[in-house]
Amino acid sequence: MEQFTKRWLIPVLLGVSSFALDFWSKTWVRANLDYGQSQTFIPGFLNLLRTVNTGGAFGIGRGNGIVMTILASAIVIAIIAWAWKREKSGNGLAGVERCGVGVIVGAAMGNLWDRFTQREVTDFLEFAFIQFPVFNVADALIDVGAGLIIIGALFYSKTPEKQADGDCCGRDHHSEG
Repeated sequence: MEQFTKRWLIPVLLGVSSFALDFWSKTWVRANLDYGQSQTFIPGFLNLLRTVNTGGAFGIGRGNGIVMTILASAIVIAIIAWAWKREKSGNGLAGVERCGVGVIVGAAMGNLWDRFTQREVTDFLEFAFIQFPVFNVADALIDVGAGLIIIGALFYSKTPEKQADGDCCGRDHHSEG
């Protein structure tokens, strides 16, 4: 159990940090921007534009908030179950994959928090240089987490010993005192 806790400490902290960053950013936007108000954030690259989304990513399922909340909740549960099953199977996740799971779960919980407390998700990040749906910090972090899982799956050893012992930074816990 101690080794399990040690392997999952950084991913859990990343998940909590992802949730907190998303929560803080949405709270700031709701307090400082009116609905539909746009403000330059990084000139020529990123604007802040307060909008809401009752659907899923990129407006999929708009107007079906309850269905999207149930679906998002089921996906979070499925990701946790997948990670748990992999850990218990003896073919544990690589450190980078565990970190990806932590980031995805924390960020998804940020959007779920919005769904449960606001009945909609606050979106506010808008690329200034390309036509792209407005999104939020959680959406971006979910992409980062998915990228980490893909990197882990593609580039890290598939042997159970290597999978289970590295942390998010690739350090081997066996080599530490």
